Amino acid sequence: MSNEKHRSKKPFVILLIISSLTKLADLLVSPKTTLPYILTASGAPSWLISLLVPIKESGSLLPQWLLKTQVAHRFSNRTALWRLGALIQGIGIILLVVTIIAAQNNLLAIIVLILLMAIAGGRAICSLTMKDIQAETIQQGRRGKLIGLASSISGGLTLLSSIVFVASEQPLTQAISYGLLIVGGLLFLIALLCSLFLHVEYDPKAEEGDQQGFMQLVRSEPNLRHIIISRILLLHSALIVPFVVSSAATNNDSASSLAYFVGLSAFASLISSYVWGVFSDKGAVATLRFATVICIAAAVCVGMWIEQLPSYASLILFFILTLGHAGIRTGRKTYLLDITDRSNRTGYVAAANSCVGIGLLLLGAFYAYCYSQFGVTIVLFMAMLMAIGFVHSFLLEEVKESD
Repeated sequence: MSNEKHRSKKPFVILLIISSLTKLADLLVSPKTTLPYILTASGAPSWLISLLVPIKESGSLLPQWLLKTQVAHRFSNRTALWRLGALIQGIGIILLVVTIIAAQNNLLAIIVLILLMAIAGGRAICSLTMKDIQAETIQQGRRGKLIGLASSISGGLTLLSSIVFVASEQPLTQAISYGLLIVGGLLFLIALLCSLFLHVEYDPKAEEGDQQGFMQLVRSEPNLRHIIISRILLLHSALIVPFVVSSAATNNDSASSLAYFVGLSAFASLISSYVWGVFSDKGAVATLRFATVICIAAAVCVGMWIEQLPSYASLILFFILTLGHAGIRTGRKTYLLDITDRSNRTGYVAAANSCVGIGLLLLGAFYAYCYSQFGVTIVLFMAMLMAIGFVHSFLLEEVKESD
């Protein structure tokens, strides 16, 4: 009876608020948009800009196995550990603004790199522990809905802010950029306060089966290997998107198209994420496959015709890819929650994310070289790898329905 009470509507609402706030904060403190703009305007060295995405994205994935083995087992209270990650991110972002205002040149770059690594570390802690919190407080059959609804809400808020900027015809001034970063930091701190209403306690004995070494765990768990391979192959749904944006910018000299890409990305998340979440609760792997087919079809069109298509067609393909990627993301997150339990969840999450972090770095470097040699046709190769990922998904273990 107490367990049913623990899984009541209250944790769902609290986690929905927390997830929406942190997703919106991630969008406001984006290494692809806000950070490059404000750092460039502040006179930061050009080499710093190229490091923003690898540090923020891979830096939040690579350390997760180390965090799992050295930190997580010392915190039986998972929400307390999540709060630590949120606190690091919130304070780190606010200090980032102070640094950008006060420092210059190489000193600015060094402090920004240190703070960005700290922020990525905080994000890694939150990513690792949030899976435990969601699985322990939200019953199977509602987890996809939570993940999808939070993405839809943050997408809607982002779309609203984009419309306001476009309608007001105001340039993104340095002062506004500072404000966006500060709001992003405060959102993490507000989410931390919301988490005080949650408490997820882990009995160390329940994790005794999760004490294997990295290679031992990967060798002994076939389904974990399939999850890692599947995630790396289907990661191309995200890696293809920059090629579409870049190609559109090259073929159409209208700088305003960037606003449409941002707006369409938010709109796609708004209208699709909740639907993908509902589908994922009914069948996470089936959702993963369906979304992958959508991405493959769009990727083939990109690789074959994007350079000949008008600008509106590029926007349509971008929108379709974003829809499919949202489905892949929601499906694989729901699957990971449903296929694991206390005895192996933290190990699965840490191992998978660390491997994907390595894969992201290697694939990013590989495609950066290939794009310089083969142009946008490299997307056809990426579509082929996604097709292999679709076939490989049939090797994933089926989720058993909860009692």
